[in-house]
Amino acid sequence: SYWTIMEWQVTLDGDVKKIKLPEGSTANDLVNHLELHPDGVLIVTDEEKMKPIPLILKLPDKPIRIILVASGG
Repeated sequence: SYWTIMEWQVTLDGDVKKIKLPEGSTANDLVNHLELHPDGVLIVTDEEKMKPIPLILKLPDKPIRIILVASGG
């Protein structure tokens, strides 16, 4: 099957990357692509009102910011 490849601007730890993933990819796909642990990140739109993006939802067509959150105790 043919997939359209999309590109997202992703800011991770102050580092801006261009990430290419198939159209319709979810936030979880992005986390896996970056080899991050889903429990240790918060994915938000990189806008004035940073809106959290649940892992199961498709990535919006806008810049993304990944916030690393401390987990464990």
